[in-house]
Amino acid sequence: MTSSRVPPPLFSESSQNTESPSFRAKTIATRLPKAEMEAVEAAAAAAGKTCSEWLRDAAIAQLNRPVRAKKPAPDPTLLAEIVGLRSIVVNLLAAVAADLPKETIQRIVTQADSVKQGKADQIIRRLEDDADSETAAK
Repeated sequence: MTSSRVPPPLFSESSQNTESPSFRAKTIATRLPKAEMEAVEAAAAAAGKTCSEWLRDAAIAQLNRPVRAKKPAPDPTLLAEIVGLRSIVVNLLAAVAADLPKETIQRIVTQADSVKQGKADQIIRRLEDDADSETAAK
């Protein structure tokens, strides 16, 4: 004679309303430092909501934000090499083209600086598109 350790349901299945905001399937508990809890309480009060309502709305708002791909940090060694090569090229240009005014060399460097990010983004997009095409073909 074994008895069930599961308590009987509080509601019959027909009385459960899954659309009601008071009926939730899961609970999330978290601990906050006193200052953060006070900030949450103040924000909830200002919005005319309970802390639970305000935190739920904040979590859903965070979920609904558009996902932004985080750009990976460049490899420090590779970046140092590129900066070193840039320095060599600028110095060689200044040495070889001694008859060019420094302002002309500076304009060349400034123009390169103004287009480099756009060109790099184009190359990366093209590489990503090529990789997506290869993945889709498999």
